[in-house]
Amino acid sequence: MTEQNLRVKNPSLTLYAFHLRSEMTTEVVPDAADLWEKLRHLGDFFAMPTLQHFVDEMICYQNGQYYPDGEQGKSSYFLELIQPKGLLSFSSGLDDNMKLGASIYPLRLHDTYAVDLTVFLKNQIVDVNQLSRFNPQGCLMPNHIQASLGQTLLIYAEPIGDDMPDQDLADECVQALLQESPEPFPVLSRKGVFFGSPIFEYEAIPKLYAPHPNEMTHILVWLGKHEEVSELVEKANLWLINLLNCRHKILFAYHQACQSNESARQIYNALEAKTEALNQLPEAQAERLKSLEQLLNETSHETFEYARHLRNLGDQRTTIQTNMGNYAKWLGHLRDLSLKTDDLTCLDDFHDQTCRHHHQQLAIEQDYLKPGHQLFSQMTATILGLVHIGEQKQQIIRDQKFQFLITFIGAAVGAGAISATVIQNPPNLIDLVSQLFEAAQLPFIDLPQWLSLFPALSTDILKVIFHLMVGGATALVFSPLILLISRLFTRNQ
Repeated sequence: MTEQNLRVKNPSLTLYAFHLRSEMTTEVVPDAADLWEKLRHLGDFFAMPTLQHFVDEMICYQNGQYYPDGEQGKSSYFLELIQPKGLLSFSSGLDDNMKLGASIYPLRLHDTYAVDLTVFLKNQIVDVNQLSRFNPQGCLMPNHIQASLGQTLLIYAEPIGDDMPDQDLADECVQALLQESPEPFPVLSRKGVFFGSPIFEYEAIPKLYAPHPNEMTHILVWLGKHEEVSELVEKANLWLINLLNCRHKILFAYHQACQSNESARQIYNALEAKTEALNQLPEAQAERLKSLEQLLNETSHETFEYARHLRNLGDQRTTIQTNMGNYAKWLGHLRDLSLKTDDLTCLDDFHDQTCRHHHQQLAIEQDYLKPGHQLFSQMTATILGLVHIGEQKQQIIRDQKFQFLITFIGAAVGAGAISATVIQNPPNLIDLVSQLFEAAQLPFIDLPQWLSLFPALSTDILKVIFHLMVGGATALVFSPLILLISRLFTRNQ
């Protein structure tokens, strides 16, 4: 490998980053401005102080503060956030007399903020390892930019000489770019030809189930070998931004759907365990009702959360389907600009394989979870029915007790009144009780001394007590019979 093989001309690095601005229920998400704040601090890494103030030119900033109201009244379909310029350019001199240029092009694409930040060495031939200057301290990597929908880095370079295979040169470019970054070397996933120039796609995906898009490294290496490639790239840039926006939205939607699926499965397992509790309810009515009410409170909340996750799963599947259509549209525009010898299989594969897999996988998850929603809705209805029946039973018992009490009181008062009429001079209750206690050899409690001061009162009280006792004893005998006759009569009506 000669020195000439390790040199390239007109190298550049473009950061395409995408950050969520709005959601269905939120006009402006709390971290909507995070992307712009991250980018403004890149001026320190590139020794470009003017880059730190690019937000002052944006319509969504006012007096250095994020001001989303500045976007009102403008179409959000494709909104340039720096008006009327659209793009800002910067430059910085390097130690070895090379001039590093940069440009930033911020956009709003409907509910998403997007940016094209490009750093370049124009009309210069440099060693491949000089590409590390485009990414000092890894400042353009996902773990630093933290764009919520994800990002793509595009390395463009024109090879000098044909001695080195294109793929080897692309590997060298990626290796040089990551010199000062702790990220592992990404894997070559696809390759193709675009505008007569080879393009290589590298991806590094964390070993996680549907990782967050801002944790994924996605790098494209484009080796300019066609005379008109620079002009074609300028024409295709807007289509490419929209294409990558759709790509990252699809990956973000799949990540969110997987989170909803995981949460729904956990609730499914918890609710499945609660169905067993219905077979282990206490026999005692009061405890049974208490257990049912507690089970209902827990089940109702979890069933609602389950339904919410299932709804989110459907929403994300719709998002993937919508962006699949948009991805195909933007890819069609790129294909219209492409040359006959181009091979865009690398872009087709994401639509035909990755997108379709994600869309079909979410359909499978929905089919798996939907019967569970019906089961748990039925379980909630069953618990509600049992609670209602239990409350009715308790009400009937309370009504029966109250009815018996009313019947007993009525019978006791009536029998006591009859006793007072028939037995006008009842035996002395105190003497009678004293004789009973004496016969049983039990100690007798003396009455209070103050009752002796009211002999007539004490005599009348003892008579009332005697007749009430007679009435109560009579009521105990006849009240059940009265209730039985009443129920028989009511039943025959």
